[in-house]
Amino acid sequence: MIKFWKKTKKERMAMRIDGRENLEFRKMEFKVNYLKYPLSSVLGILGDTIVLVSVSLSENLPDFCKAFGHGWISAEYRLLPASTHTRNSNIINSRAQEIKRMIGRSLRSAFDVYKFPKVYLIVDCEILQADGGTRVTCINAGFVALVLAFDKLLKSNIIEQNPLKSQIAAMSFSVEKGSIILDPNYLEDSNADIDLNIVVNRDKKINELQFSAEKDPISKELLDSIIDISFQKAKFIMDLQDEAIGQGGVEFVKLSNQ
Repeated sequence: MIKFWKKTKKERMAMRIDGRENLEFRKMEFKVNYLKYPLSSVLGILGDTIVLVSVSLSENLPDFCKAFGHGWISAEYRLLPASTHTRNSNIINSRAQEIKRMIGRSLRSAFDVYKFPKVYLIVDCEILQADGGTRVTCINAGFVALVLAFDKLLKSNIIEQNPLKSQIAAMSFSVEKGSIILDPNYLEDSNADIDLNIVVNRDKKINELQFSAEKDPISKELLDSIIDISFQKAKFIMDLQDEAIGQGGVEFVKLSNQ
């Protein structure tokens, strides 16, 4: 049975470490043009998680892109040594490889690579402080950064068409004792029975879904509930993205089906 807390505010505050309700985000912000030199940059903040995302042009377009006549977007993901509770070595390990591939796939899914041929964009994600939700914050901030970057490429006539397919929003969930928790921090996530990351678009479709359920397999009923909540909560993220894009000096024109 899926449980949703139906308790007093005082009782709910006791449920989560920071006093949030189960389906409540931490404070979320996107600060644009944070760096001087890249095509675009965005500081993404989610509670105590802080990521710096920058987009740069690369001349090393992969051979398969040249063969098929399209551009490419890839991502890099790095933790600062002091970004976690104990110092990490900043070595790209298997976990970082898996995370950067998810970020890259998710961001590519929002854009039509055939509309920016010969263009290779690298999205660098630097984790300044990690307290859960780093990958989804990178995706959300990365989308903003790419919209700003493509606007510059359009204005400089490097590309001829806006490659946006559909706006995306990413969020994380955990499940503990049958209860769904949105946007868990590090401690909540580390104690969870199930943890899940999902990327959805404005058309209410799923771009990426990733979860682990080592302690207890996830039921279809529970998964369906999380997906439904994701579609409901995506608007909150997208509204903040729209606001940040506007602050970046770009009139964010959504596609006709959005």
